[in-house]
Amino acid sequence: MTAFRADVTIGSIGRRGDGVAAVAGGTVHIPATAPGDRATVALTETGPGRFRGRLLDLLEAGPDRREPPCRHFGACGGCALQHLTPEAYGAWKIDMLPDLLARNGLDVATIEPLHRSPPGSRRRATFAIRRRREDAIVGFNERHSHRVVDLRACPVVLPQIAALIPALRGWAETALQAGDRADAHVAMTDSGLDLLIRTSARLGGAGRDALVALLAREDLARAARAHPKQEGAEVLAEARPVRAVHGGVPVALAPGAFAQATADGEAALTGFVLEAAEGAARAADLFCGSGAFALPLAKRGCAVYAADIDRAAIANLGMAARQAGLPALRTEARNLMRRPVPAGDLAGADFAVFDPPRAGAKDQAVEIAASRVPVVVAVSCDPGSFMRDARILTGGGYRLTRLQPVDQFIWSAHLELAARFDFAG
Repeated sequence: MTAFRADVTIGSIGRRGDGVAAVAGGTVHIPATAPGDRATVALTETGPGRFRGRLLDLLEAGPDRREPPCRHFGACGGCALQHLTPEAYGAWKIDMLPDLLARNGLDVATIEPLHRSPPGSRRRATFAIRRRREDAIVGFNERHSHRVVDLRACPVVLPQIAALIPALRGWAETALQAGDRADAHVAMTDSGLDLLIRTSARLGGAGRDALVALLAREDLARAARAHPKQEGAEVLAEARPVRAVHGGVPVALAPGAFAQATADGEAALTGFVLEAAEGAARAADLFCGSGAFALPLAKRGCAVYAADIDRAAIANLGMAARQAGLPALRTEARNLMRRPVPAGDLAGADFAVFDPPRAGAKDQAVEIAASRVPVVVAVSCDPGSFMRDARILTGGGYRLTRLQPVDQFIWSAHLELAARFDFAG
C-alpha cells in the first residue's frame, strides 16, 4: 500500500471515534483528531476511496479540542476521545443515535439525555502483563496492536484499581519468566478487589506465594488463577467471600464473573428496567448474569424466570434467592444463543428483559417478538447489534417507545443502550 502526506481539515468524528476528513478521491479516518482541526497527516489507502491516517502535525486546533487528561493518550488503545471537550464528546455520543435509527427504519418516541458515568468509576479492567528480561510491563494494548503500553496512571478506572498496577508489575517480576504473558482481571466487588490472573505460564511455588502475599499486602478480597484455554479458576487465597449485592440481596461471584462496567451505569440500567416493569407480576430476565435485574424484580414480589449460559452465575443466583426467601425466582442454565427460550414459554409473562453480549441476540429476539409479551426492555452494549434486534421486535408488532443511552465506557466509541418496546399488535 502506498503512503503519502496531505494537509486536511477534520469535518466530523466517525463511529469508531476517529476524525474524518475529505481528501482527493475519498475520505480519511485519523485517530486523535477533532472537528475543525487542521493537520498534516500520513495516509495509507485501505480500499477504493478509503484511507487510514496518522497525525503528523497539528497545524491549528479546532474549537472542540482540549488537552487529554491522561499522559498515555495517543499511545494507549484504551481511549479514543480524551482530546474532545466534555460538551463535544457528549454531543457526539448522543448525536449518532438519530442517524442510526433512521438508517435502520426505526422510530422512537423519546431519546433520553445521555447518562454519563464519571471518570475514575470503571470498576473492572483487564491488564495485559508482559515479562521482559529485566522487568515486567503492565497496561493496555496499543490500538490495533499487541504491543502493551506500560501504564503509570489511568483516569478511567477506579483509583483502587489503578493503584494496583505497580503491585501487579512487582508480582510479574517475581512469578513469571522472560517471555511469559498473563492477563490480570481486576474487579471491584461489594467485598473489595477481586483478582484473577489468566496465564498459560507455569506458576511455581514462588509465583503462587507472591500472589497470596499480594492479596494480604493490597487487602484484596480474593486472588485466583486460570489457564486461558481452560474453564474454571483455582482460588489461591480468599480473605473474605466475594459478593455482589443486587436489590439488597448478596450473591456469590465466581472469579472473573461479569459485572456492568460501572456501579453508576448498573444503577441507571436497573432503574430503567424497574420503571418499565412497574406492575408486572411475571417477568423473564434473559442473559441474567448474577441477577442485577432479576433480584430487584423478585424483591418487588414479581415471579421471575432468569436464564444465562454461565452455570456458576446461575447456581449462585439460585442460592442467593433461596437464602433471601425469594422462591418465585426460578433459574435455568441455558445457552440462549443456541437454544433461545421459545415464544410459547414467554407468552405468559407481563415483562421481559434481555441483556446479551456484544453480538446481540438475534434468535432470542425472534422468539420474544413472537411471544407478544406486553413490555420488553432490550439492554445492549453495541448499537449495531441492537438495531438488528430492534428491527426484529418492531417487525413483530412492537413499538420502540423509549431509548436511554448510557455511557459506561467513557472516552471510548462504545455506547450502552436501554430501550423499551411495547407490543402494539
